Amino acid sequence: MLRRMSLYTFLLCLVPFFTWIFSWQWQDDSHLTAFDYFLYWLTETGSSPYAIITCGVFALCFLPIFSTRAKWIIAVIIMAISMVMTQGIKTIAKSIFAEPRPYVTELTDKNGVSTNYFYDQTREQRAMIVSQFYANNADVPVWLVHHRKNETGYSFPSGHTIFAVSWLLLAVGFTQMVGRCRTSSKILVVGILLWSVLMLVSRLRLGMHHPIDLLVSTLIAWLVHLPLFFYLERKQIFSKIKLN
Repeated sequence: MLRRMSLYTFLLCLVPFFTWIFSWQWQDDSHLTAFDYFLYWLTETGSSPYAIITCGVFALCFLPIFSTRAKWIIAVIIMAISMVMTQGIKTIAKSIFAEPRPYVTELTDKNGVSTNYFYDQTREQRAMIVSQFYANNADVPVWLVHHRKNETGYSFPSGHTIFAVSWLLLAVGFTQMVGRCRTSSKILVVGILLWSVLMLVSRLRLGMHHPIDLLVSTLIAWLVHLPLFFYLERKQIFSKIKLN
């Protein structure tokens, strides 16, 4: 379990690692492509309220790997606990570190104000500042302005990243522990892995996060789920469930 979960965690850590290796950093929106529009729609699967739908779809995707519906229901409860725990950690950490998003830094620099001034405003006021800033900027598409108006919170750590990595580690953990269908298990893990990688890339490309946000968020999810699955294995939770 340790080796497998650590391997997939490392694979996601390669996203921020490669940005440092190639000295990539977000600067502005002058190089947006059609692929970035695709990334926008993908990143929305981790945004409120669509993330709730994503949770429901993913939970259903886990059903084939469990031998009984009762085991699947217990797993869904564990998934819900995982989401609450990791997003709770994210919320607390954001309020402690209070790091500005990359696009917010650019916006405030060009407006001649501080990031502290921006974050001292209410969410509604921040959304209005974002809207006014991009009103006469044809380089920034409407969909990206809309996304940023809804994402005016702090940068560190990344809630979208923690969300994506958590689902990947849930898939890895459950398929390792109780996966009864190798084909379904492989499809589930590979599918969520690809989605997770693209989620991390989207947060960088859309100017929402720094690479360090992604790295630490990935490690937070790993630190939460590793002891969680060790506990489930030790207690043999699923082997004790006999109901159909």
